[in-house]
Amino acid sequence: MVFSHKPFLFQDFVGKAFAYLRTEEVRKMGFVFDPATALPCKWKCSDESLFGVDLCLYAYTGQYPFDKGLIGGLFNGPSVGAAVHHSPLNVDFGGSHVGYIPDNGGGKFGHIDRPLHPGERSTDCGAMMALLLPFKEIYDDAVDNILLFQPPGDDVLISVPNEFLQPSWSSHPIKLMVDLETLVSEMVRYDSSREYTRMLAGRSLFKVQPGFLEAMKPNELELARTATPTPVGPSLRAQYYNIFDAEAEIASDGVPVRRILPYMKYILSAPTAPMALKAAVTNTNIEYNQLIDRVRAADCKPYTFASFTGVFIDLFDELTGKYVNLFQPLGTSIKPAGTTKDIEIGCAELHEAFEKLEPVDPVLPLEGVLGSKRPGHLLDQFNFSIQ
Repeated sequence: MVFSHKPFLFQDFVGKAFAYLRTEEVRKMGFVFDPATALPCKWKCSDESLFGVDLCLYAYTGQYPFDKGLIGGLFNGPSVGAAVHHSPLNVDFGGSHVGYIPDNGGGKFGHIDRPLHPGERSTDCGAMMALLLPFKEIYDDAVDNILLFQPPGDDVLISVPNEFLQPSWSSHPIKLMVDLETLVSEMVRYDSSREYTRMLAGRSLFKVQPGFLEAMKPNELELARTATPTPVGPSLRAQYYNIFDAEAEIASDGVPVRRILPYMKYILSAPTAPMALKAAVTNTNIEYNQLIDRVRAADCKPYTFASFTGVFIDLFDELTGKYVNLFQPLGTSIKPAGTTKDIEIGCAELHEAFEKLEPVDPVLPLEGVLGSKRPGHLLDQFNFSIQ
């Protein structure tokens, strides 16, 4: 759904967003837009690859954008009170970001070139990737060491390291537990007449649930039906395990303070999207909900908010030596003054509306503020599509 449309150059998106706020459609929502008093706001990670976002907002409004974000692409709820002190009309642009390196195979997410370290690439968003990588380490260990095989005359069996059955067997704070109802059925007991059932230290042997085998790809199933133990690999989808941080800080409502943690298994084993992109989309949606809850609060009733939320896709332009940001919108909320109710506009609806709009003219020349001409060639190089 997210990538059924191509993303925008962020500079184009901002121009179209301000054009959209001037339309009769938005006026009918009760939203009164005065460009002279609007405060541009951003909530995003404090990464240099996103500095172009600040520059675009400055160019289009002539105002320095107010910061409502925290490192890692988190929305800073307490900042709203300060922002409305500066202006009762806030126009928000925010979300997580992810690096993208183009290539003919659809590009790679999660890394970006760093010009201050010539010839090097680093993670992007670094904070998000630092959160993900310990989980990925444990997941990769599981997909490599949970083994499938089929002895002659027997069912397909699965050999599971005990650390993926009992949390106490592992000293690592990240725990991966296989789901005993969807992945395995009965335990295979030792039988001296069947050599392959002998008990291995640190492992348990089970029969495999039929539903797991039915869901496997033909080439994966073919390997599983051989006598040679084969890693379970990417067949270990989200429905077959759980993964959690035993040391995660827990909020008063009983869930982790980092709201993305319960979604880790979907991020790690999502079949249609790279891990870094899936994390950016998931985190953006979570934080968007935080933003919506905040602007619906009673103390925000007198104020006007237009909130454009999406994923920033960062590219490094070798021609100009500058970062360029694409933007894929995920959600938009319009809240007029005098109400605690907002109107939400979906991604597809927003794309359709923006196709009919020309960007407004910036207050300051874009080329002068950004230091380069419109980098349309980078938008052309974005060729990711859902597999």
